[in-house]
Amino acid sequence: MLIVEVPLLPGSISTAKSTCGKPNCACKATPPKLHGVYYRWTGFWQGKRTTITLSKIVAQECQRRIRNYRKFQKQIDKLLAEALKQAPWKNKQQRVSKR
Repeated sequence: MLIVEVPLLPGSISTAKSTCGKPNCACKATPPKLHGVYYRWTGFWQGKRTTITLSKIVAQECQRRIRNYRKFQKQIDKLLAEALKQAPWKNKQQRVSKR
């Protein structure tokens, strides 16, 4: 049985810290005090790999949607594996030869 939790979102969430362009900023010190934590979603948008910076709250919601997507993808993979086990070429009596 196919159970889909929505909404879905493909991709992944990552975090990063970074430096800025100010020459005398603390992020340039030794050791550096980096800016962030920044949350980022990476996935494909209109056929192109895309990364978008998000707030922590939006990133948490995206992570929930990504979990839903991955569960759904696993269900699809199981259905496809079962369908391949029952494919028409598996039953020799159903094969039709075109000559």
